[in-house]
Amino acid sequence: MFKRHPVLKIIFILLKCVIASWAIFAVAFIILYLVWLRNWQMTWGATEEEVIRYMPGDELVEDPSFNATRAVEIDAAPEEIWPWIVQMGYKRAGFYSYDNLDNAGIPSAERIIPELQNVKVGDTLVFLEVVAMEPNKSMLWAFTGGPWRGATWSWGLYEAGGGRTRLVSRLRQKFKIDSFQAVIGRAVIDIFEILPMRKCLLGIKSRAEAPNPEST
Repeated sequence: MFKRHPVLKIIFILLKCVIASWAIFAVAFIILYLVWLRNWQMTWGATEEEVIRYMPGDELVEDPSFNATRAVEIDAAPEEIWPWIVQMGYKRAGFYSYDNLDNAGIPSAERIIPELQNVKVGDTLVFLEVVAMEPNKSMLWAFTGGPWRGATWSWGLYEAGGGRTRLVSRLRQKFKIDSFQAVIGRAVIDIFEILPMRKCLLGIKSRAEAPNPEST
């Protein structure tokens, strides 16, 4: 009855066009993401050698469904970068990323904090356990809770010559797809995780390259 009304018929036609347009856009985006964008963001800043190179903790997550290796080159020596990584953590020095998202709105540190430097293997940093570490070379964290539970987060510092260092980050996780919510959660993480990770890496870079950062 209502569909026979000319105005309503126009509205129904417009709605169908809008839905069809969004469906086409969604399909196109998924194809573009899977074919090109995903590989780009999963290896942002990293060389082919860095992507395939072993990093501590790789053996802890076999056949990961999420395996992201990102890197940034820093104009600083490993020992100048290391303190910024050691003090990272929720309600510690933060993650130098989006503080409202990952640090309860507390601004990430802009200086090296001596009392946060005494990290050792076995320490738990709120959802992160320090599994292995080699000062000025590598740090391995394992997630103990939250949506990343079971994942590993590995950091590597590699001298690049000329006083420069390659800082490499690797996240490995094997997601369980056992519900619709899990599918949505994985899709969101898969697509948008690059944003805070990129900001984190660039945040470490800018801090390590800053002249004579003060400590407290």
